[in-house]
Amino acid sequence: MRVSDSELHYVGGDHWTAILDSIADLKDHFDREEQLKLATSSDQIQNGTGDPGNLDIHASRHSLLLYGGYRPASHAEILACLPPKGAVDRYVSRYFSRQELVSSAIHGPTFLQEYEAFWANPSGTPVVWISLLFSMICLAVLASDTRDSVHGDDVEQQPLQTNLYRERLVQSLILGEYTNSGPYVLETMIHYVYIEFAIRADADKGIWFLLALEVNLAVRMGYHRDPSHFPGISPLKSEMRRRLWATVVQGDILISSQMGMPRMISDWQCDTAEPRNLNDADLDQDTSELPPPRPETEITTALGAIARRRILTALGTISDLAANVKSCKYAEVMRADAILREAAASIPPPFKMKSTTASITDSPQVIMSRLFISHLFYKGQITLHRRFILVESASAGEGLSFYSRQACLDACLGMLRIQHILDEETLPGGLLHTMRWRVSSIIKHQFLTATMILCSLLHRGQTLHREQEIIKTLRSTRAIWIRSSSVSQEAKKAAETVSFVLGRAGDVHDYGIDLDAERTGAASMWQDMSTNANGSNDAALTSNGPAMLQTTTDIHEPTKSVMPSLLVNLTPFDQQMPNLDFDLDTLESGTASDGWMVMDSHGTWW
Repeated sequence: MRVSDSELHYVGGDHWTAILDSIADLKDHFDREEQLKLATSSDQIQNGTGDPGNLDIHASRHSLLLYGGYRPASHAEILACLPPKGAVDRYVSRYFSRQELVSSAIHGPTFLQEYEAFWANPSGTPVVWISLLFSMICLAVLASDTRDSVHGDDVEQQPLQTNLYRERLVQSLILGEYTNSGPYVLETMIHYVYIEFAIRADADKGIWFLLALEVNLAVRMGYHRDPSHFPGISPLKSEMRRRLWATVVQGDILISSQMGMPRMISDWQCDTAEPRNLNDADLDQDTSELPPPRPETEITTALGAIARRRILTALGTISDLAANVKSCKYAEVMRADAILREAAASIPPPFKMKSTTASITDSPQVIMSRLFISHLFYKGQITLHRRFILVESASAGEGLSFYSRQACLDACLGMLRIQHILDEETLPGGLLHTMRWRVSSIIKHQFLTATMILCSLLHRGQTLHREQEIIKTLRSTRAIWIRSSSVSQEAKKAAETVSFVLGRAGDVHDYGIDLDAERTGAASMWQDMSTNANGSNDAALTSNGPAMLQTTTDIHEPTKSVMPSLLVNLTPFDQQMPNLDFDLDTLESGTASDGWMVMDSHGTWW
């Protein structure tokens, strides 16, 4: 809990900032830095030396639906901001081809019918549908590759386009009185929340408040209840409601976790069934009965949502356990661990981690989905077992917490291997370059958590006899955080933390350097390498700033991609799971060993 004159800020003990605060030396260091920053800012304001434009720039980055900052617009004014039809056609096509995280919320064939009707009579189209269209255009802009454009100024135009379409989206929602929860409102709100966190490098509390709007709209519209309870809903709408609810649940668990808060949706509140594995073409408005699902070996529009829903259901159980302020026996921890492992085993075959040979010919979308699901599994392991990672034991193999300590450490190392893959493969020429927009602050939040846990272990000297492996991983992640620190305060703090801990651990490298100077030097090196590799100073290669730096010149060449060598380190889940000899019933009865309970970060039993 942090208390200041302007803010009361609470996060749960599993949040990365709480883990950072548990390292006393580092907490003192950052507290002094924050006080110095506040004093400097105060002097600048009093002396009039601050940048007068900063306030407006900062305000424009707030969530528009919460803070406003725009003028009301009429139906005609909103329509006038649409690009020409040819451009909108391309944006819509890009949305359906690249937005697999959210496009399952929209039924393609139905949307195309409405899309044709819109161009035939734009002024007669409901304004909330126009808001949905703007949200799809905005997402398509965010997912675009500016290097594919013939216009050299598209790198500068992209943020302007995003802000324009985001503003029109919000104006349309308000004009359409979105709290009446009519058609297209939830789909648009899901897109809007996605847009707001996609344009930010760090976590933003405003996104969590927007999520509350999304969740409450969904519940008010009955999405938390399975459509089978309502005979008047058609099979097509029933299936789309199931897909939408799965997306809402995903946002709740991930964004709430990022903010260090309990999730908003409880399992006992909802009974919406899992979507079927169907393509959009399998359903239309005349469908009288849902067809049987396709085999789970076949990738469809819905299969990604199905895979994520299964692992997220287990994460929901773990999230509830971690947020519970009441005492919890170790048997409940192991029961939740079993649920997570069962969920990982149930992931459809196309989205399970594969060997190097089997992965190299897969599409970037499939590879990214596998990495995302692996990241969710590691997130569950870290959240569930982190509280035991620093438990003292007479011997490394004694006590029921030994499994938890090893599971948490393995998950942290696995999480940062994924960070390394994404850092390398989202560079120009990498296998995942077209998917780089998917590496959002939500994914980076888990990288931060894993980084802080490894720092805490190394700082306390409790490395479970794997000190060199931890140091090697921290060196790698430090370089990644430094390259991102010009656009992310969280990345900057992570880089400083790792440097501090490695220095205290006596690592032979020199970490007493100026991060700003190192980042500037790396950016200069990257610019030189880009020029040498392409024969020109291609601005598109640096469109994402220092966060997109690379460490070798030959990464531009797809044939020299690092993905094959890295994927081999991500073992399929069913090969990662140890055989457990714990008898859960015995543990529950309290007759085994010491009657373990879960501790919070301050050593309090709960």
